[in-house]
Amino acid sequence: MKRYMSVITESDRELPYYLVDAGHQWNQEHIVRPNGYLYQWIQCVQGEGELITGGKTCRLKEGSGMLLFKGEPHEYYAISSTWITDWIVFDGRQVGPFLQQTAGIPGSCALYVSRPDILLTRVQQLLDIGHSDAALKSLKSSAVIYSLLTDIMQHTSVHPNNSPTNLNYKLKPLFQYIDHNYGKPLTLDAMAGIAGMTPQHLCTVFKKTTNIRIFQYINSVRIQKSKELLLQHPHMQVKEIALLSGFEDANYFCSVFKKQEQISPNQFRKIHH
Repeated sequence: MKRYMSVITESDRELPYYLVDAGHQWNQEHIVRPNGYLYQWIQCVQGEGELITGGKTCRLKEGSGMLLFKGEPHEYYAISSTWITDWIVFDGRQVGPFLQQTAGIPGSCALYVSRPDILLTRVQQLLDIGHSDAALKSLKSSAVIYSLLTDIMQHTSVHPNNSPTNLNYKLKPLFQYIDHNYGKPLTLDAMAGIAGMTPQHLCTVFKKTTNIRIFQYINSVRIQKSKELLLQHPHMQVKEIALLSGFEDANYFCSVFKKQEQISPNQFRKIHH
């Protein structure tokens, strides 16, 4: 078993996502929380357990996990001789809006995971960052938590074999294309060609898969990249950051940034420097 517990500072609490606790290959004990706790992702690695939340009991085994919302009562326990899990506890002012509005997940639930390896890798990344002497440790953890939440959105479902990834595997090349070309103009026709669909069908499939429109997703990727640039280049003007992130208009960039992060690009840079 391996564990990392963060020492939370006031600046950490200003982050959109921050790590509180993480565990790897954990021999899961019986947990009862009538008043809930913070946000948690707990993924079954071996054995079986049950989750009780919202008046429902859900079975969890390898290939599934549970997403627990802040302040929601829950109980979980092993039903096999051993129940091994990987997990993280996290918080941040953007967690709730992301899960409920962007990912379309209303509350605590058990989820089937189509790519367990991807999510387990994120937990391992957080443990590695936590135990390292890396600079900007909290910021790096924040970025990994954002990636993990995006992975949950893409690779999980409340029904077996019905995750967005399983239903629409054709979108994988498009996600890669957006990630590699976010700094360039991205047209719907070009992206439809990458996905092998008509533009109209791509919009329908993308919304069904991710619960957000395709250009909303592109903006979220660009804002995430802009945050990295803001910290990597502290003297670069915001309008240059905007261009490098794929925004042709600096005012529009600032508007999207503030809507997503609740602070301006300059405020973000000031907080983290």
